[in-house]
Amino acid sequence: MPQVFQNSMFILIILLSGCLPKNQQGTFIEPHCLNSQSQCLIKTDIGDFDILFNVKTVITEQEFNIIVKNNSLNENLEINGFIEGKEMYMGKIPLFFQNNDKQIYIATTMLGSCSEEKMIWRMWFTVTDKLKKEETQKFFIDFKSYRR
Repeated sequence: MPQVFQNSMFILIILLSGCLPKNQQGTFIEPHCLNSQSQCLIKTDIGDFDILFNVKTVITEQEFNIIVKNNSLNENLEINGFIEGKEMYMGKIPLFFQNNDKQIYIATTMLGSCSEEKMIWRMWFTVTDKLKKEETQKFFIDFKSYRR
């Protein structure tokens, strides 16, 4: 009887594991602008920046990267930001950018899901010249997310 019980439990676990939600959005793709993005290239007094994503579509509750490409010669920049719902308050989601390359800043994040099938988000950026703290630029872009 114990062997039958173990086999039954093993089969039950295998069957139930197929019902678990996916943790990731398939494969990540080459960074690009989203179709739903309000702007891709931002021009400021400090420099020009490309705002890119590593997914084809932003799906709520699934991780994705935001890539900020610094197109200026100034390598002494610091980038901070956060995301908030444009039409519905969902709190502020902080963005923590890592600078692996002097011109590329990457933040990994995830968006919460709500009752709407699609939602518009506003992503705020603050760019500061680390050598000239008084030189700061703030800007935003809007983009859509979709619920699965």
